[in-house]
Amino acid sequence: MQYNATLLKAPPTMGIVASTYDRLLMVAVLALVSGLFFLSDDHRFGLAFLREVTIGLSLMAVAYVLILKKDEMDSVDWYLLVMVGLLFVMPPIFAYLNFHQPLQYGFLEERRTLLYLLYFLVMATIGGRKGYGDGDLEVILKYLFFLTLAWSVANAFEWIPRNSGFSFSVRAEQFAEGFVATDERFATRFMEAGFLVTLYPYFLVARGQFLKAVLPILLLIAYMLYINQTRGFGLLIVLIFFWITVLRRRVDTFNVSAMAVVPAIFVLGYMAYLLYAHAFGKPVIFYDYHRNRELHILLGETLSDFFMPHGALSLQFNEGFLSVYGINIYVSDIGLAGLLFKFGILFFPLAFLMIMIVYLLFAKYRNDFSIILMALLLASFMVAPFGDFLGRGTEGFALLMVLVRLQGVDHEHKYIACVRRGRAS
Repeated sequence: MQYNATLLKAPPTMGIVASTYDRLLMVAVLALVSGLFFLSDDHRFGLAFLREVTIGLSLMAVAYVLILKKDEMDSVDWYLLVMVGLLFVMPPIFAYLNFHQPLQYGFLEERRTLLYLLYFLVMATIGGRKGYGDGDLEVILKYLFFLTLAWSVANAFEWIPRNSGFSFSVRAEQFAEGFVATDERFATRFMEAGFLVTLYPYFLVARGQFLKAVLPILLLIAYMLYINQTRGFGLLIVLIFFWITVLRRRVDTFNVSAMAVVPAIFVLGYMAYLLYAHAFGKPVIFYDYHRNRELHILLGETLSDFFMPHGALSLQFNEGFLSVYGINIYVSDIGLAGLLFKFGILFFPLAFLMIMIVYLLFAKYRNDFSIILMALLLASFMVAPFGDFLGRGTEGFALLMVLVRLQGVDHEHKYIACVRRGRAS
């Protein structure tokens, strides 16, 4: 039986099992683009410029698709391109208009957003390979899980030499000789690839393989307690497991239109609470002293300018927000208030674009990875005050889009989508 499959649109399902080479190829591709080996935020872990090279290759993949494969793009692909374009272009423009920051600083600051385009890079890379079955995908994710754990442990115990000669911190004294951190998380909290280490446990729970998931979940807990130690990320993981458990039981009856209810309830609820705290000078209960200072500054600026976008300043330009407000501010760390400061009223259509991408994929496929992607979206809105979910976690979002397409449309795990371009049997 012969057929023609497309690169980006939903291909026909085929029960093809990948070869060992195809599995290893997928492991290598996902590991390289996942952020596992990217330079960490404090510059001490990972490979310098790997993120930038990956972004460049992703842009080339997008150009290839738009020039040669444009007719094969699905509606979700266009939504993604529009969202990425706006996320990348808007902050530098508004930072230029509000703070006179040269555009090149803004674009360099926002380059992480382009990692959404990894979706096109991976799809183009595996477009000529055979299909991947459920068993293949499980093996691939298992390899990646243990690879991520091994890499993280090796970095945490300094079995892999840390980068020297350059470092980054909002407070220079943290890298002064003899500095003793009061925060026990300091040594490893900036390590990358948090998403990759969660994907295998998510997959097992989404498939209902709870006994098989026990050991990976225990190892994930140990990773969070002793290596990552980021409380907001830990809460996100718990909520994702909760939503996966709920959605997998209702995958065939769940009304995807209802998914907009959770973002609306939580975002509007948080907004009401933050406005109350700002209006009456109250501290926000889930923020520390410094976060509360930053929230009141950013929310005050947002309200005084009638929710007009401000963009974000780069520390590479005039010490960033320090030169404006006398305080180091990361809009990505202040969650919803930071998003409203950065994008203003335009935050809402941007969030709607992300919702539509997940809506279309879940409505069309309803497989294990679409469940995980839906759970990620819902959980991200539930923890909106704790981080910028539009600009962070881009690699995870992009790779889940790839895996949703790879697994195909049958939730009973009998068949799998083949992404081979051309003719096959």
